[in-house]
Amino acid sequence: MTVFPSNTFVTWPERGSPVSVSTWLREVGGFVRASAAPLQFPEDAARGHDEPVIVVPGFCSPDISTAHLRGFLTRQGFAVRSWDCGLNLGPANDVLERLEGRVRESAERHAHKVSLVGVSLGGTLAREAAKRCPDCVERVVTLASPINLPVATPLAPVARLVSVLWDKDAQDAIGRIRQAPPVPVTAVVSPGDGVIDWHACIPETSSLVELVMIAGAHMTMGSNPDAQRIVAARLASPTSGFGY
Repeated sequence: MTVFPSNTFVTWPERGSPVSVSTWLREVGGFVRASAAPLQFPEDAARGHDEPVIVVPGFCSPDISTAHLRGFLTRQGFAVRSWDCGLNLGPANDVLERLEGRVRESAERHAHKVSLVGVSLGGTLAREAAKRCPDCVERVVTLASPINLPVATPLAPVARLVSVLWDKDAQDAIGRIRQAPPVPVTAVVSPGDGVIDWHACIPETSSLVELVMIAGAHMTMGSNPDAQRIVAARLASPTSGFGY
């Protein structure tokens, strides 16, 4: 297995960076509080009509971490499923191939293109999956997902350890993550992100790529009512354009 230098995709935050160990600890505290007392779902969010959606969890997170977001989207009328690929350790062990297979299977079962919603690294992988099967993907919505390398984060040591599991093809894909898939993409980004430098999440906008800035923390993005409104609005909208 060929391993590329891990500091090409993650780096320890430098002095003056918007993220640090203290911002990460603040995020952990906020996540614990949000888990104990989740915010109510927004009542004014857009509703779907059984459109298929796959939700991809964040770095080192299992499907249970997206349960609140999936519950919201199910409540809004979307046909939601988890990614079913276990703990998200990045593009390891043919994960992208497995995710592509789930997208194709869902598209065939529903006779409808599938939308992908990814949290943090889950959004990065969702973009890559959409590149592999754009004929089966309606759109991608990413929540605080890094695409500009290297990504400054206090989790850099963990990410470097996990990267040894990635094969050469996965490493090549990570090297191309800034390239957008040929489907509509909405990137939801918060300058208050305490886990990754939010600048790493800013895409180049185009007719297919939009950027939406909101206030909120990284680890509670899936339960953020503002983020939920945006996700529902995009999933319920035709792919001919953006907007509420």
